[in-house]
Amino acid sequence: MSSLKPQKQAESQWRIQPFDRMQVPVVVFADDELIREMDEQVYQQAANVASLPGIVKASYAMADAHWGYGFPIGGVAAFDPDAGGIISAGGVGFDISCGVRALRTGLTYGQIQGKEKELADVLARRVPAGVGSEGRVKLSPLEMDEMLTGGALWAVEQGYGTRTDLKYIEENGRMPGAEPQYVSDHAKQRQEKEVGTLGSGNHYLEVQR
Repeated sequence: MSSLKPQKQAESQWRIQPFDRMQVPVVVFADDELIREMDEQVYQQAANVASLPGIVKASYAMADAHWGYGFPIGGVAAFDPDAGGIISAGGVGFDISCGVRALRTGLTYGQIQGKEKELADVLARRVPAGVGSEGRVKLSPLEMDEMLTGGALWAVEQGYGTRTDLKYIEENGRMPGAEPQYVSDHAKQRQEKEVGTLGSGNHYLEVQR
């Protein structure tokens, strides 16, 4: 397993050179403290990804990387279809549509300095999170289908965002051809109480300066 020990290349950038079946290196983005705490299984899984057909340039692990199902959670890789590149429907797991949103608040650090705990408490009260949490948005079956069809545009029309937000989301937050009739009633019922929640697991809300 010594070959899996990443070597520092630059500030917050580490590398595992190709060995065995790896076609490209593993590149990890993390500071010294995160590297010390990172599970070695992350490196093994990232090396496995680096061994897949058609991988391009490198198998990447982001700063939040941790052990996943196949790829590490927080793993990033691109594959060239002309070089036999793979398509993986469940590389990191089976929950789709996870994403990242960065929002500017208009606040300065000076306005919240010394009030960080108070801000965190307000966010915890306002944003439902955790297993079994319920959101404040209650949808009828028809409204559920409208949400599934409309995506982020539906959310904006309900007052949960601005049209400017849509410009910064892939496909403007709405995939063409959505057909909610093919989503099972069981899946929709499970989602009924979770609209507007943060969920659980590797889902988090943070404030940065």
